[in-house]
Amino acid sequence: MGAWTAWPMAAASLLVVASLPLHAAPETPPLQGTSWQLVGIQSMDDAQGLRRPADPSRYTLTLQADGKAVLQLDCNRAMGPWQVEPSADPGNGGFRFGPLASTKALCPSPSLGEPLARQLPYVRGYLLRDGRLNLSLLADGGILIWEPRASAGPGYSNRPDPALEAAILAASPDLRRALGSKASGMGRISYVHARTDLDGDGRQDVLVYLMGPYVCGTGGCTLEVFRTEARGYRLITSFPTSRLPVIVPEARRNRWRDLWRLQSGGGAPATWVREVFDGRGYRTKERIPAAGRQPAGTPVLSGDPSLADGAPLVPRP
Repeated sequence: MGAWTAWPMAAASLLVVASLPLHAAPETPPLQGTSWQLVGIQSMDDAQGLRRPADPSRYTLTLQADGKAVLQLDCNRAMGPWQVEPSADPGNGGFRFGPLASTKALCPSPSLGEPLARQLPYVRGYLLRDGRLNLSLLADGGILIWEPRASAGPGYSNRPDPALEAAILAASPDLRRALGSKASGMGRISYVHARTDLDGDGRQDVLVYLMGPYVCGTGGCTLEVFRTEARGYRLITSFPTSRLPVIVPEARRNRWRDLWRLQSGGGAPATWVREVFDGRGYRTKERIPAAGRQPAGTPVLSGDPSLADGAPLVPRP
């Protein structure tokens, strides 16, 4: 399905930095555990100037404490090692990415995903100034400018729920099979979730957002709706391509509340899709352009989680 399903190992794309061998990141390096979103790509060519993304939240960089960098490049994801060489002033120093494994979906234009991916192997230094992270490119090739990424807050939970995981795997047995290379992280599937009472029975039903090679494509990732019953969780509906947020209106229809979910990708304009419960599951009722005001209701499942942000589903740690 989409870009992620092209991830049997032969389809993996490696961006390789031609440089000295990379060593593990220092035990407590500067920038460790920080997360950023793109402000723009500054060219040294005055004719190009600063290219800004339409939606900075679609271009993120997380520098994990384990020495891995996790990036969102518009509709693609990348992961690989990072290394910092601080100077006497911890606010600047050398910086390099190691080989980055990346998906290669064709993102709808305008997109800075491909230009950003091309620049990453040439990053050679960092400078922290005015709260921003400036990554300088080889031979004064330009600067990648980042600002701190807002925390997801209460938009989702990544707390593991073994009973929910069992329900997910029971509903989709194919998720159990090994995918890709565990070492690269591209064979993983993770999930985030949020809870609300959809059918008015007093129990908190669950919206689950699955992330990983087998469950994501150019239009987003898999959204699943589980009803909480006395004996556990039961899958109501699965949407194979959705983006966040998921908005739940207050009004009910046949006891159940509608869902508004965001859908985009494949060159089509972004739309809000209203899903209505028909007695057996949710079915699409209408679509409206996403360019205007978002639908009324409560964003129950929201934020911009990455594969690394979710609780691991497969393979289990």
